[in-house]
Amino acid sequence: MKTAILFSGQGAQYVNMGLDFIENVPELKHKLESYAAILDLDILSHLKDETKINDTRYTQPLMVVVEMLIHDYLVSQGLKIDGYAGFSLGEFAGLYAAGFYEAENILKIINMRAKLMQEASTLNPGAMAAILSLSDDVVEAICKEVSTPNDLVVAANYNSDGQLVISGSKKAVQLAVDLAKEKGARRAMMLNVSGAFHSPYMKDAGSSLKLYAENFKLHDAHKVLYANTTAMPLKKEDVLNEIYEQIANPVYFKQTIQHMVKDGFERFIEVGPGQVLSSLVKKISPESKIYNVSKFEDIKNLEEIL
Repeated sequence: MKTAILFSGQGAQYVNMGLDFIENVPELKHKLESYAAILDLDILSHLKDETKINDTRYTQPLMVVVEMLIHDYLVSQGLKIDGYAGFSLGEFAGLYAAGFYEAENILKIINMRAKLMQEASTLNPGAMAAILSLSDDVVEAICKEVSTPNDLVVAANYNSDGQLVISGSKKAVQLAVDLAKEKGARRAMMLNVSGAFHSPYMKDAGSSLKLYAENFKLHDAHKVLYANTTAMPLKKEDVLNEIYEQIANPVYFKQTIQHMVKDGFERFIEVGPGQVLSSLVKKISPESKIYNVSKFEDIKNLEEIL
Protein backbone atom coordinates (compact mmCIF):
# COMPACT_ATOMS: atom_id res chain seq x y z
CA MET A 1 0.00 0.00 0.00
CA LYS A 2 1.56 3.31 -1.10
CA THR A 3 1.63 6.04 1.54
CA ALA A 4 1.67 9.79 0.93
CA ILE A 5 2.17 12.68 3.31
CA LEU A 6 0.10 15.81 2.71
CA PHE A 7 1.33 19.08 4.23
CA SER A 8 -1.32 21.54 5.46
CA GLY A 9 -1.65 25.05 4.06
CA GLN A 10 -1.98 28.54 5.53
CA GLY A 11 -5.23 29.09 7.38
CA ALA A 12 -4.95 25.88 9.41
CA GLN A 13 -2.51 27.39 11.95
CA TYR A 14 -3.38 27.67 15.63
CA VAL A 15 -1.67 28.93 18.78
CA ASN A 16 0.82 26.43 20.27
CA MET A 17 0.85 24.24 17.15
CA GLY A 18 3.72 21.77 17.24
CA LEU A 19 4.79 22.58 20.80
CA ASP A 20 3.80 19.14 22.12
CA PHE A 21 6.22 17.51 19.65
CA ILE A 22 9.00 19.85 20.75
CA GLU A 23 8.28 19.12 24.43
CA ASN A 24 8.19 15.34 23.93
CA VAL A 25 11.12 14.86 21.54
CA PRO A 26 14.45 16.45 22.61
CA GLU A 27 16.01 16.09 19.12
CA LEU A 28 13.25 18.25 17.68
CA LYS A 29 14.01 21.00 20.19
CA HIS A 30 17.62 21.05 18.97
CA LYS A 31 16.44 21.28 15.36
CA LEU A 32 14.02 24.05 16.28
CA GLU A 33 16.84 26.07 17.83
CA SER A 34 18.94 25.77 14.67
CA TYR A 35 15.94 26.70 12.50
CA ALA A 36 15.26 29.74 14.72
CA ALA A 37 18.87 30.89 14.15
CA ILE A 38 18.53 30.47 10.36
CA LEU A 39 15.27 32.44 10.28
CA ASP A 40 16.34 34.93 12.95
CA LEU A 41 12.95 34.37 14.58
CA ASP A 42 12.02 33.49 18.16
CA ILE A 43 9.98 30.50 16.96
CA LEU A 44 8.98 29.20 20.41
CA SER A 45 7.67 32.60 21.45
CA HIS A 46 5.90 33.21 18.12
CA LEU A 47 4.13 29.83 18.25
CA LYS A 48 2.46 31.01 21.48
CA ASP A 49 1.52 34.45 20.11
CA GLU A 50 -1.89 34.66 18.41
CA THR A 51 -1.05 37.89 16.58
CA LYS A 52 2.22 36.58 15.18
CA ILE A 53 0.87 33.17 14.23
CA ASN A 54 -1.88 34.76 12.13
CA ASP A 55 0.37 37.31 10.42
CA THR A 56 1.43 36.05 6.95
CA ARG A 57 4.98 37.28 7.57
CA TYR A 58 5.30 34.78 10.44
CA THR A 59 2.60 32.21 9.68
CA GLN A 60 4.48 30.85 6.69
CA PRO A 61 7.87 30.11 8.28
CA LEU A 62 6.23 28.90 11.51
CA MET A 63 3.99 26.41 9.70
CA VAL A 64 6.75 25.06 7.49
CA VAL A 65 9.03 24.58 10.53
CA VAL A 66 6.32 22.66 12.40
CA GLU A 67 5.59 20.47 9.38
CA MET A 68 9.27 19.73 8.81
CA LEU A 69 9.73 18.74 12.46
CA ILE A 70 6.71 16.43 12.51
CA HIS A 71 7.78 14.86 9.20
CA ASP A 72 11.31 14.22 10.45
CA TYR A 73 9.97 12.63 13.63
CA LEU A 74 7.72 10.28 11.63
CA VAL A 75 10.68 9.29 9.44
CA SER A 76 12.78 8.64 12.57
CA GLN A 77 10.01 6.32 13.80
CA GLY A 78 10.29 4.21 10.66
CA LEU A 79 7.35 5.49 8.62
CA LYS A 80 7.75 4.41 5.00
CA ILE A 81 6.71 7.27 2.73
CA ASP A 82 6.27 6.88 -1.02
CA GLY A 83 5.31 10.41 -2.00
CA TYR A 84 4.26 13.90 -0.99
CA ALA A 85 1.94 16.77 -1.78
CA GLY A 86 1.42 20.06 0.01
CA PHE A 87 -1.38 22.60 -0.14
CA SER A 88 0.06 25.96 -1.25
CA LEU A 89 2.39 26.87 1.63
CA GLY A 90 2.59 23.15 2.48
CA GLU A 91 4.29 22.49 -0.85
CA PHE A 92 7.45 24.08 0.56
CA ALA A 93 7.58 21.52 3.37
CA GLY A 94 7.14 19.01 0.53
CA LEU A 95 10.12 20.42 -1.39
CA TYR A 96 12.22 19.75 1.73
CA ALA A 97 10.74 16.34 2.54
CA ALA A 98 11.07 15.04 -1.03
CA GLY A 99 14.75 16.04 -1.03
CA PHE A 100 14.81 18.96 -3.47
CA TYR A 101 16.21 21.37 -0.86
CA GLU A 102 18.18 21.15 2.37
CA ALA A 103 16.41 22.41 5.50
CA GLU A 104 18.42 25.63 5.77
CA ASN A 105 17.71 26.64 2.19
CA ILE A 106 13.99 25.91 2.16
CA LEU A 107 13.65 27.98 5.34
CA LYS A 108 15.38 30.93 3.68
CA ILE A 109 13.13 30.57 0.63
CA ILE A 110 9.92 30.39 2.68
CA ASN A 111 11.03 33.36 4.78
CA MET A 112 11.42 35.40 1.59
CA ARG A 113 8.07 34.12 0.26
CA ALA A 114 6.35 35.37 3.42
CA LYS A 115 7.92 38.83 3.09
CA LEU A 116 7.08 39.12 -0.61
CA MET A 117 3.48 37.96 -0.21
CA GLN A 118 2.94 40.35 2.67
CA GLU A 119 4.33 43.21 0.57
CA ALA A 120 2.10 42.22 -2.37
CA SER A 121 -0.94 42.14 -0.07
CA THR A 122 -0.14 45.64 1.20
CA LEU A 123 0.28 46.93 -2.36
CA ASN A 124 -2.87 45.21 -3.67
CA PRO A 125 -5.19 44.42 -0.76
CA GLY A 126 -7.35 41.66 -2.16
CA ALA A 127 -9.82 39.07 -0.98
CA MET A 128 -10.65 35.38 -1.23
CA ALA A 129 -13.96 33.56 -0.90
CA ALA A 130 -15.14 29.96 -0.75
CA ILE A 131 -17.99 28.94 -3.06
CA LEU A 132 -19.84 25.76 -2.10
CA SER A 133 -22.11 23.45 -4.12
CA LEU A 134 -21.61 24.96 -7.58
CA SER A 135 -19.66 23.15 -10.30
CA ASP A 136 -16.16 24.36 -11.19
CA ASP A 137 -17.40 25.40 -14.64
CA VAL A 138 -20.11 27.63 -13.19
CA VAL A 139 -17.73 29.32 -10.73
CA GLU A 140 -15.12 29.87 -13.44
CA ALA A 141 -17.81 31.46 -15.64
CA ILE A 142 -18.90 33.73 -12.77
CA CYS A 143 -15.29 34.90 -12.31
CA LYS A 144 -15.01 35.65 -16.00
CA GLU A 145 -18.32 37.51 -16.05
CA VAL A 146 -17.57 39.90 -13.18
CA SER A 147 -13.87 40.52 -13.93
CA THR A 148 -12.64 43.72 -15.56
CA PRO A 149 -9.04 44.66 -16.47
CA ASN A 150 -8.74 46.62 -13.21
CA ASP A 151 -10.72 44.25 -10.99
CA LEU A 152 -9.92 40.59 -11.54
CA VAL A 153 -11.22 37.49 -9.78
CA VAL A 154 -10.07 33.96 -10.60
CA ALA A 155 -10.42 30.38 -9.38
CA ALA A 156 -7.65 29.89 -6.79
CA ASN A 157 -8.09 26.57 -4.94
CA TYR A 158 -9.80 23.50 -6.42
CA ASN A 159 -10.48 21.83 -3.07
CA SER A 160 -13.04 19.12 -3.88
CA ASP A 161 -16.22 18.68 -5.93
CA GLY A 162 -18.50 21.57 -5.05
CA GLN A 163 -15.83 23.48 -3.14
CA LEU A 164 -13.80 26.09 -4.99
CA VAL A 165 -12.01 29.13 -3.55
CA ILE A 166 -11.80 32.31 -5.63
CA SER A 167 -9.30 35.16 -5.32
CA GLY A 168 -8.90 38.70 -6.62
CA SER A 169 -9.69 42.34 -5.94
CA LYS A 170 -12.12 42.97 -3.09
CA LYS A 171 -14.68 44.47 -5.47
CA ALA A 172 -14.57 41.59 -7.96
CA VAL A 173 -14.64 38.88 -5.29
CA GLN A 174 -17.71 40.47 -3.66
CA LEU A 175 -19.46 40.65 -7.04
CA ALA A 176 -18.63 36.98 -7.65
CA VAL A 177 -19.95 36.00 -4.21
CA ASP A 178 -23.22 37.84 -4.86
CA LEU A 179 -23.63 36.24 -8.29
CA ALA A 180 -22.78 32.78 -6.93
CA LYS A 181 -25.59 33.12 -4.39
CA GLU A 182 -27.97 34.14 -7.17
CA LYS A 183 -26.97 31.03 -9.11
CA GLY A 184 -27.74 28.75 -6.17
CA ALA A 185 -24.52 28.37 -4.20
CA ARG A 186 -25.28 26.73 -0.86
CA ARG A 187 -22.69 29.02 0.70
CA ALA A 188 -20.48 31.78 -0.67
CA MET A 189 -18.38 33.37 2.03
CA MET A 190 -15.44 35.73 2.26
CA LEU A 191 -12.33 34.24 3.88
CA ASN A 192 -10.23 35.90 6.56
CA VAL A 193 -7.08 36.51 4.51
CA SER A 194 -4.96 39.58 3.89
CA GLY A 195 -4.37 39.22 0.16
CA ALA A 196 -5.44 37.79 -3.18
CA PHE A 197 -3.29 34.66 -2.96
CA HIS A 198 -3.06 32.43 -6.06
CA SER A 199 -4.20 35.24 -8.33
CA PRO A 200 -2.42 37.47 -10.90
CA TYR A 201 -2.03 40.09 -8.15
CA MET A 202 0.79 37.90 -6.76
CA LYS A 203 2.80 37.64 -10.01
CA ASP A 204 5.48 40.15 -9.02
CA ALA A 205 6.00 38.32 -5.73
CA GLY A 206 6.40 35.07 -7.69
CA SER A 207 9.00 36.60 -10.02
CA SER A 208 11.02 37.97 -7.10
CA LEU A 209 10.84 34.67 -5.23
CA LYS A 210 12.06 32.70 -8.24
CA LEU A 211 15.04 35.04 -8.61
CA TYR A 212 15.85 34.59 -4.92
CA ALA A 213 15.45 30.78 -5.04
CA GLU A 214 17.96 30.59 -7.89
CA ASN A 215 20.67 31.23 -5.27
CA PHE A 216 20.15 27.84 -3.62
CA LYS A 217 21.31 24.40 -4.66
CA LEU A 218 18.64 22.05 -5.97
CA HIS A 219 19.08 18.33 -5.37
CA ASP A 220 17.61 15.27 -7.05
CA ALA A 221 14.49 14.27 -5.15
CA HIS A 222 14.48 10.89 -3.40
CA LYS A 223 10.67 10.74 -3.34
CA VAL A 224 7.94 12.02 -5.64
CA LEU A 225 6.26 15.38 -4.94
CA TYR A 226 3.03 16.25 -6.75
CA ALA A 227 2.95 19.89 -7.88
CA ASN A 228 0.16 22.34 -6.99
CA THR A 229 0.03 23.88 -10.46
CA THR A 230 -0.09 20.66 -12.52
CA ALA A 231 -1.30 17.98 -10.07
CA MET A 232 1.51 15.83 -11.51
CA PRO A 233 4.92 14.67 -10.19
CA LEU A 234 7.36 17.58 -10.06
CA LYS A 235 10.62 17.28 -12.00
CA LYS A 236 13.84 18.86 -10.75
CA GLU A 237 14.09 21.10 -13.82
CA ASP A 238 10.59 22.48 -13.11
CA VAL A 239 11.05 23.32 -9.41
CA LEU A 240 12.00 26.98 -9.87
CA ASN A 241 9.10 27.51 -12.23
CA GLU A 242 6.74 25.85 -9.74
CA ILE A 243 7.97 28.22 -7.01
CA TYR A 244 7.17 31.12 -9.35
CA GLU A 245 3.87 29.86 -10.79
CA GLN A 246 2.46 28.54 -7.52
CA ILE A 247 1.99 31.96 -5.89
CA ALA A 248 -0.14 33.44 -8.69
CA ASN A 249 -1.96 30.38 -10.04
CA PRO A 250 -4.54 27.87 -8.78
CA VAL A 251 -3.84 25.02 -6.38
CA TYR A 252 -5.25 21.90 -8.05
CA PHE A 253 -5.67 19.89 -4.86
CA LYS A 254 -8.67 17.85 -6.00
CA GLN A 255 -6.90 16.86 -9.20
CA THR A 256 -3.70 16.09 -7.27
CA ILE A 257 -5.43 13.55 -5.03
CA GLN A 258 -7.19 12.03 -8.04
CA HIS A 259 -3.84 11.57 -9.82
CA MET A 260 -2.19 10.14 -6.71
CA VAL A 261 -4.98 7.60 -6.30
CA LYS A 262 -4.60 6.69 -9.97
CA ASP A 263 -0.87 6.24 -9.33
CA GLY A 264 -1.55 3.73 -6.57
CA PHE A 265 -1.58 5.84 -3.40
CA GLU A 266 -4.13 4.39 -0.97
CA ARG A 267 -3.02 5.88 2.35
CA PHE A 268 -2.80 9.62 3.06
CA ILE A 269 -1.34 11.18 6.22
CA GLU A 270 -1.96 14.88 6.75
CA VAL A 271 0.97 16.46 8.59
CA GLY A 272 0.57 19.90 10.12
CA PRO A 273 -2.06 21.83 12.04
CA GLY A 274 -5.74 21.03 11.60
CA GLN A 275 -7.60 18.47 9.51
CA VAL A 276 -8.60 20.50 6.46
CA LEU A 277 -6.84 18.29 3.92
CA SER A 278 -8.00 15.08 5.60
CA SER A 279 -11.63 16.15 5.25
CA LEU A 280 -11.08 17.09 1.60
CA VAL A 281 -9.47 13.72 0.80
CA LYS A 282 -12.49 11.96 2.35
CA LYS A 283 -14.69 13.77 -0.18
CA ILE A 284 -12.36 13.23 -3.14
CA SER A 285 -11.44 9.60 -2.44
CA PRO A 286 -13.73 8.02 0.20
CA GLU A 287 -12.07 4.62 -0.24
CA SER A 288 -8.61 5.90 0.79
CA LYS A 289 -7.20 5.39 4.30
CA ILE A 290 -6.75 8.79 5.91
CA TYR A 291 -4.74 9.78 8.98
CA ASN A 292 -4.00 13.13 10.56
CA VAL A 293 -0.96 14.12 12.61
CA SER A 294 -1.15 17.60 14.08
CA LYS A 295 -0.65 16.71 17.76
CA PHE A 296 1.85 14.36 19.41
CA GLU A 297 -0.98 12.16 20.69
CA ASP A 298 -2.03 11.52 17.06
CA ILE A 299 1.05 9.30 16.65
CA LYS A 300 -0.79 6.44 18.37
CA ASN A 301 -3.21 6.35 15.42
CA LEU A 302 -0.27 5.41 13.19
CA GLU A 303 0.88 2.45 15.31
CA GLU A 304 -0.42 -0.06 12.77
CA ILE A 305 1.84 1.37 10.04
CA LEU A 306 4.93 2.43 12.03
